[in-house]
Amino acid sequence: MGISNAGGMSKGTGPIWPGGKPQPLKPAEEAFEMHKEVSAPGAKSTSAASKTVDVPTPAQAQKAQESAPINKISNLSVKDILQQLANIKVPVNDHNQELALLMAAHGIEISEDSFAIINKLLKGNKSKVAKESAILLVSKGLGADVDDVGVLNHLLSKHSKVSDALKNLTQMQTSMMALLNGAVKDHPGLHAFVAIFDDFNEQLKNTKKISRSNPLLANPSELLDDAMAMQSFLKGLHVKLGMNSKIMSAYLSDLAKLNENLMGQIILSQDSVKQPLGLLESYHYFQIPNPLAAQAVIEMLLRKQTRSKLSRNKAEPNENSQEKMIISMDTETMGTITVIVVVMGFKVWCTIYSDQDSAIGHVHSFRNELSENLKKYQYNLEEFKTSRKKINIQKFIAPSQDISEVKRIQTEI
Repeated sequence: MGISNAGGMSKGTGPIWPGGKPQPLKPAEEAFEMHKEVSAPGAKSTSAASKTVDVPTPAQAQKAQESAPINKISNLSVKDILQQLANIKVPVNDHNQELALLMAAHGIEISEDSFAIINKLLKGNKSKVAKESAILLVSKGLGADVDDVGVLNHLLSKHSKVSDALKNLTQMQTSMMALLNGAVKDHPGLHAFVAIFDDFNEQLKNTKKISRSNPLLANPSELLDDAMAMQSFLKGLHVKLGMNSKIMSAYLSDLAKLNENLMGQIILSQDSVKQPLGLLESYHYFQIPNPLAAQAVIEMLLRKQTRSKLSRNKAEPNENSQEKMIISMDTETMGTITVIVVVMGFKVWCTIYSDQDSAIGHVHSFRNELSENLKKYQYNLEEFKTSRKKINIQKFIAPSQDISEVKRIQTEI
């Protein structure tokens, strides 16, 4: 069963339902399917004197009409999904039904292959967050490249340990340097590595700053490469040199947590391979420690820039291009706050959402301050709005739609 998903912000075309394995029509073909009296584009015209027109008889016309494929479009229902499970001989139980509904919402084909990949990722885990993680990995085309759903579980369940991991790693730097300097006495070749390790920890310290120097924001892929290389080298020292100290084990444990988080961020930044191209906005996903709350994080989405073919070769960006950023954080006193900022040129539009009335009233008091600070950098605050609403930013990085909006298309030949 093929499901075509248009995401939470745009509507797309419906799925192609099994039955003769029909192929979706191309845009030009769709137009001529609706207007068959129009000749196909590119056809060469000829004069009436040089061309003979065959006029079909009524019987031939009726036969052609009967043989033409007929598309029946209806809303997809739970009954349809259960029937599809039976068709592909997948047990019809609550677990498989929930997976199938998630597949339909995220545009994943409900087939034996899809179930095989998802169950390989789940490894028997039937929790809601595990199912969502597995569906998300498959929707981004990574189902066959990842061993299990653990790489996304902590991110999606809001139990990410990135703040704790970074804090512990920086606190252990002094002890780790002492351990490595002690090993240098017997292994002078480690001098160069000790210098690299020191640079790496300085890099980790910058992850707590909300600035361009923060590697979590500037280049998370490069930070992941460095952290993975550091983890591999330290593991080698741990085994070959017998450095079986508690501090080494603790450092490796927290470094592994950081790497898992970075890998998850990169995965969430991938576009879904199932969503219609050009119909949905796609975003880079970032997660950084919240300087105002030690155990909390700030989630940030930055809309990916798409340039037309005409502007790709231009040295300067298009003046009308827009930057869009979404920031979300949990607070102790004001609930979940989500800020959506759109920048075009030197104009700024800002909308702030919160699930608490008190937060909305408090935010309004900062409007003038925000406007004045923007003017210092020559930006104008064009619009400032607030709304009492809780925003689920996962909808931006994992586009889905309500099952009632998914269309079923049956083709009869």
